[in-house]
Amino acid sequence: MPKLFILQKIKTMKKLLLICGICLVTLFADAQESKEAADFNAYYIKTDSSMHAAYALKDYPKSISLANEWFDRYDKLSPAFKQNNPGYLPGMYYNLACYTSMNGEKNKAITCFEKAYKTGFSNYTLAKTDGDLNSLRDDEQFKAVLNQLREKGDYNYVLKKAGPYNKEKADLPVFTYQAASAPELVNFKTKFNLDSVSGNGDEISKIKNLLYWVHDAVRHDGNSNNPPSKNAIDLIAVCKKDDRGLNCRMMATILKDAYQAEGFKARLVTCMPKDTADFDCHVINVVWSKNVNKWIWMDPTFGAYMRDDKGNYLSIEEVRERLINDSPLVLNDDANWNHKNKETQETYLNYISKNLYWIRCAAKSEWDLETQKKGKQAIQYVNLYPGKFTTINSTNKFGANKTEYATNNPEYFWQKPDVE
Repeated sequence: MPKLFILQKIKTMKKLLLICGICLVTLFADAQESKEAADFNAYYIKTDSSMHAAYALKDYPKSISLANEWFDRYDKLSPAFKQNNPGYLPGMYYNLACYTSMNGEKNKAITCFEKAYKTGFSNYTLAKTDGDLNSLRDDEQFKAVLNQLREKGDYNYVLKKAGPYNKEKADLPVFTYQAASAPELVNFKTKFNLDSVSGNGDEISKIKNLLYWVHDAVRHDGNSNNPPSKNAIDLIAVCKKDDRGLNCRMMATILKDAYQAEGFKARLVTCMPKDTADFDCHVINVVWSKNVNKWIWMDPTFGAYMRDDKGNYLSIEEVRERLINDSPLVLNDDANWNHKNKETQETYLNYISKNLYWIRCAAKSEWDLETQKKGKQAIQYVNLYPGKFTTINSTNKFGANKTEYATNNPEYFWQKPDVE
C-alpha cells in the first residue's frame, strides 16, 4: 500500500486533521523561530518527496538514509521548535518502521514502531492492516505495542470500554435557550431572510435546509483562528471580508444561532476524546424536533446528519449507543467537506467514535455565547462523562471565563427543553 508520509497524510486526510485546528507547524511570534520553522518545513517537504520516490521504487535503503538524515537535522533544532512542533515525529517514526521492515531490519523496525506510538501515533487501523509491517506481526514486542496502540487508537473499541452512565442527581445548572424574539436573533433572521432559507416544508426539511445553508455559507478551515466576535452575523461577515473559513466550533455557532432565530431550541455540542493529550475534538449541533420529540444530530462542517437503517433521525445519545452496540448507522449520502471531498461513512464513524467519549454543552444557548466581553459572567459548561472518567477534580471547576460542571446523568444532560 502507499506509505502514509506526513505530508501526504495531510493531503489525503486533510478534513480529519484540520477539523478543530490541529496543524503540524505552529505560527511563532518570534521572527527567529519563524525562520527556523520555515526553513525546516521546506527541508521536510523536499525530503518527504524524495523518501516517497525512493519507496515507490522499492529503494528502501535510500528511504532509510533520507529518514536518518531528517532525524539528525531535527535533533539540532531549538528546544522551542521541537516543543511546539511534536507532530512531525509520529509519522516519521512510523514510516521508518515500514522502510526498515521492508528492508529486513526487524529489530530496528520494531524500535521505530514503538517510538511512533510513544510520540503520538494513533492510527491503529493502518498499523493493523499495513502490509509493510507483516514481517513483524509474529513478534511479541510488536504485538505488545500494537495492543497498546489499540487502547488509544481503536476508537470504537475505546468507546465500548467506557463505563456506563448513571442517573444520580446533583445541583447542576438549568439548560436554557434564547427566544426567537431576542433582538439579535430577529436582526439575524431579517438580514439573511432565514424564513426563506428554511422554506415552507415540514419541520425536518426546515432543519436540514438551515444545516445546508450554513455548510454552504462559509467554508471549513480547521487552521483558522477564532474571531473575537463569535456570533452568526459577525462570523459570516469576517469570512466574506477576509476571504477566510472557520473551524467546526464557529460553524456550529452560526447554525445554533440560525436554528434559534427560526424558533428551534438548539445547542452547541463539543464532542471530546478520551485521550487528554489529543487536542482534536469536534463540535456539532443538536436541534430539538417537536415531531420526533428528541434532539437531532446536525453537523455543519460536513453537512451531515445520522439516521438508523429505517430512516429515523438520531440524537447524539442514540448514535453513541449504536456505535457501542454495533447497531446500524447511516450517514446522509451528500455529506461532504467543503464540496471538495465526499465524506464516507467509514471515515466519519471512525472519527466520531473517537470524539464521543465525553460531551460538553454550555448551560445557556444564546447569542454571543463564547464572545468575551468586559463584565460578562463566566460561561457555565456541563460535561457528560461515562463511568468514572473525568477531566476535572470535583463536581465543578472554576476559571476566569468559565465554570465546568460534571455529570454522569444523560437524562439530565439531554433533558427536553421547554417548547411551545
